[in-house]
Amino acid sequence: MVHHLDLVLFLTRCGMVGSPSADAALDTLAYLTKHPDPLELPAAGQELCISPTHDHYWNDVLERYLLQFPLLPRVLTRTKLGEVPLHQCSLYLIFEPTAQARQVFLRIQFLATNSNWNQAAQFAVMMNAKTSSAALYNQFENFNLLGIQSGLLLMSAPEHNRTFTLMANGQATLDYVMTVEDLPKLLSNRSSSLAGLRVEIASKVEYPFLLQNQHRLSGIYYTFFEEFARKYRCRVAFLQYGVQIVLTIHNREFLTKPYAIGSFTGNCLVVPEKPKQGLLHYLLSPFSAPLWYLCGCFMAVTFLLNWHWANHFPNNILLTVLFGDQDASYSRSERRLIFFAVAVMFFLSEAYSAKLLSTFIESLNQPRIRTLQALAESDIPIGVLHFSDIEGYEQIHHNVRVVDEPEYYENLRHGRHAFMVQCGNAELFVHMQVRYGHGEYRVAYYILNEFFGWRMNGFSVSRFSPVSVQLRQFIGIVGQAGLWEYWWDQTVRTLRNTVSRGLIQRETLNLNDLLSLQYVLLVGYGSAAIVFGGEMLIKGCRWYGRMRDRKRDKGPGVRKWEM
Repeated sequence: MVHHLDLVLFLTRCGMVGSPSADAALDTLAYLTKHPDPLELPAAGQELCISPTHDHYWNDVLERYLLQFPLLPRVLTRTKLGEVPLHQCSLYLIFEPTAQARQVFLRIQFLATNSNWNQAAQFAVMMNAKTSSAALYNQFENFNLLGIQSGLLLMSAPEHNRTFTLMANGQATLDYVMTVEDLPKLLSNRSSSLAGLRVEIASKVEYPFLLQNQHRLSGIYYTFFEEFARKYRCRVAFLQYGVQIVLTIHNREFLTKPYAIGSFTGNCLVVPEKPKQGLLHYLLSPFSAPLWYLCGCFMAVTFLLNWHWANHFPNNILLTVLFGDQDASYSRSERRLIFFAVAVMFFLSEAYSAKLLSTFIESLNQPRIRTLQALAESDIPIGVLHFSDIEGYEQIHHNVRVVDEPEYYENLRHGRHAFMVQCGNAELFVHMQVRYGHGEYRVAYYILNEFFGWRMNGFSVSRFSPVSVQLRQFIGIVGQAGLWEYWWDQTVRTLRNTVSRGLIQRETLNLNDLLSLQYVLLVGYGSAAIVFGGEMLIKGCRWYGRMRDRKRDKGPGVRKWEM
C-alpha cells in the first residue's frame, strides 16, 4: 500500500503506474457484497439500495454487477419513496461520477427521507478520478455529518484502467488500495467501536433518569451512557446545547429517531397545601352566621328580660341555662323559659360538639383535593412559565395563569399556585421538602393522585447521529438483562420510602395537630393563673390589713398598762 495518494494520482495521469484489471470496480463491488463484516446481515442477505447514473463506464459496471447478483433484493433510489415499506438497505451504491461533495451530500440526505434508511449500512460512492486528495476529504465529511460509519469511495480512472478504493482513517489522511486482493486489509480497520467519538447528551434534569447534585451527575441515564461509553469505547458529555441526544421522546420532528426503554410516565400536578385555620375559625365553623346571630339574640333577650322585667325574672337566666341551678327560687315564667332554653341548648351543644369534632378530624386529612376535577373546580391557580406548555393544561384551562419567570418562582415559594411537572421531578420536589423541611418554600406541597399526559420514557437521537445503531443494540442488551428495572429500583427506593412516610394518612396526633387545643389550654390555664394570682393578692392584702389593725389596737393598750 502506497501512502502518498497525490503522488500516485500524478503517476496514474502520466501512465507511469502498472494497470490492474479493467474489472477492478466490479470486483470491488462484488467483494463488498459478499463480505459485509463486521455488520450483521438481514435474513435475506445483502439488500441493495442503488442510485444509478448516466455515465457509460459506471452503467456498464452496474449492469454487470446486477447480473452477477440477480437474487438479491434491490431498490432504486432515484425517486423519493417516503413511508413506502421496503427492504432496509444493508449496502448503498451511489453512482455520482462527476458530482461535487455538496451534490453527494444532498443525494445521501435525499435517501435518508425514505423509511428504509439505514445509516449502519455500507456506503460506496462511485466517482471519477480527482486531481488531488484534497478534493476527496469533503466526501468523507458527508459521511460524518450523516452519521455513516462504514463509508468508502470507489474512484475510477477508466482511461488508465485503474480503480482506487479509498477510506478515511480518522487521522486527516486517506487509506486506499488498487486491487481487490488488498481490500480485506483495508476493511479490517473498521470495527463496531466508536473509537473515542464524543457523544453529546442533553443535561436536562429529569428524576430518576438524570440528576445533578453539587456538580455531579447521577441517575439511570447517566449509568446507561457510562456503560455505553465503556462498551463502544467512546466519550459521553452532558451539555446544554448542540447535543445529539435529547432525554425525552420527540415524535413530531423528522430529524430525530425515538428510542423507548419500556416504561411510562406522565405529567403530575403539584399543589400547595391549604394552611390550617386558627382557633377562632374552628370555634365558629360549626354554626353558620344566621345561627350565631340567633344565639346572640337569645342572649340579648335574656339580659333584656332581667333588666326591664326584673319582677318576673329576678334571677340570671343565662347563667342558669349555662351552668345549672343557682340555688334560688324561680318564678313560673322563669321555669318555663329555662326549660325551653335548656332543651334548645341541649340540641345546639350536641350539634356543635359533633360538628366541631368532625371539622377537626377532617382537617387532619388535608389536603382535600384528590382529582383533576376537584382542582378545576377549586380557586387554586396553576402557574405556567412557558406559553408553549399551555397545551398540557387543557382539562383545567380556566385555572391557568401564564406568568414571567421571577413572578413564577416567587409564587412558588409562597404557595400561591400549583404547577405541572414530569411525575419523577414532582416526586423529587416533594421529597426535598419532606426530607429537608420547607426551607425557602413557605408552604408544603403534595402531588395530585390523578395525572395526565401519558408518555413513554426514552430519548431521541439525531437521525444522523453516528451512535444511533449502537444505541439501539445496547438498549436491547440492557432491556434483556433487566438492568432498567434494577437501576430504577436502586435509584428510587429510598426516595419512595421517604415520600410515602411523609404523605401517608396520619393515624395519630402530634403537637402541630393539637395546636388549637394548646391555645385553649393556654387561655384556660392562663386565666386560672391570673385568678389565682388575684386571689392570692387579695388574701395578702386582707392579711396585711388585719395585721396592721391588730398592731394599731394593741399599741394604746400597752401604753395604758405601763402607766
